[in-house]
Amino acid sequence: MTSVVPPPAVTRVLLLATGLLNAALAVLVAAPLPRVPLLVLTAGAITSWGLLLLPPGLLGLAGAALAGRRHPWCAGLVALASFAALVHGVMPYAAAYDTARQQGQRLAPSRYFDGVNYAEVPDRARTLTYARVGRGDRARAKGLRLRLDLWALPKRADAPRPAVVWVHGGGWNRGHRSQNPAWNRWFNARGWSVFDIDYRLAPRATQLDQIGDVKCAVGWVRRHARVYGVDPDRLLLAGSSAGGNLALAAAYTEGDDRVPASCGVRDSSVAGVLSLYGPTDMRRLIAGTALRRDPMIPRLMGGSAATAPARYRLGSPARLVRGDVPPTLLLHGSADRAVPVAQARELARRLKQAGAPATYVELPWADHCFDVNWGGWGSQIARAATERFLKIVGRSPYPGKGPA
Repeated sequence: MTSVVPPPAVTRVLLLATGLLNAALAVLVAAPLPRVPLLVLTAGAITSWGLLLLPPGLLGLAGAALAGRRHPWCAGLVALASFAALVHGVMPYAAAYDTARQQGQRLAPSRYFDGVNYAEVPDRARTLTYARVGRGDRARAKGLRLRLDLWALPKRADAPRPAVVWVHGGGWNRGHRSQNPAWNRWFNARGWSVFDIDYRLAPRATQLDQIGDVKCAVGWVRRHARVYGVDPDRLLLAGSSAGGNLALAAAYTEGDDRVPASCGVRDSSVAGVLSLYGPTDMRRLIAGTALRRDPMIPRLMGGSAATAPARYRLGSPARLVRGDVPPTLLLHGSADRAVPVAQARELARRLKQAGAPATYVELPWADHCFDVNWGGWGSQIARAATERFLKIVGRSPYPGKGPA
């Protein structure tokens, strides 16, 4: 009778391979990472789809149990690595369950693999130009086109619709409009039109230029509100990552002549602002992350924190807090390795201290760009929190005030 037991050497190799796989997965989920794009993308994908750690983790534990007598040391190490992978696959659900309950949301495991919220290129069938920008009026006439993708719903005869101006992320030097189309479809399904905008990118533009572009886009939407059947007094300015930073800064500096719109608009006020994992303090972010070694940063900020302190302040929403800023919703992952969660906590603390209308929702175990997994635990909670915030913004138009 032929034996089905593999040779000892083969068993050890299979065990070690399983153990190394689980160890690598656990490290990618839990450990700080160097600024290596491929590694960051891989780690972010694994973190966002944490349930994928369950099969190799269970396989490793089963293999360790079966081979424990013949290879005790090897099996022990594999079991340890596999258990770590399982913890990082299961614990995010356990932690998110409690947060979801607080938000009045039931997590739906069946929706976990609903899809990827990312598009490689803009939706050009929806694209139009909202401004030309440059230096001076003559340059503006032939300047760079700023475009947006129009996700507008049909006009209603009874009342205009509320609308979202969405600002994409990408580290201030990458990204494009309609980069996260699932959010646009989600807003549309709730009766909100969406204007998904582009803005000038670094290093050719500074952060203050970008904030001016966002204000330009908001002013354009307000000016064309009747054309697209939207209510200019019910505009939500929203963005993710760098887009969240720009959205907050644009909303908080409305009326501030130091950060003018990049085109001729009269009013760029909004009724509310939403930031998903957006930076809030540029000086601290740059000093505390790999950005301090990025040669793009001095050009983005117009100098260092020592030589251009005013620019750092105007690009840092946490430094711009007043009691009369628009209602704010902050969504941030507790395990964010690109923009530390301390950034959102500090802004939330300052908003509360100033008596400003704000809601902060911290998503347990969620990393940067958690909403790329549209069905993930963080995305499900974020949508529930956003839906409640839409009711506030859509019901009570914010009058808006100039800076103190």
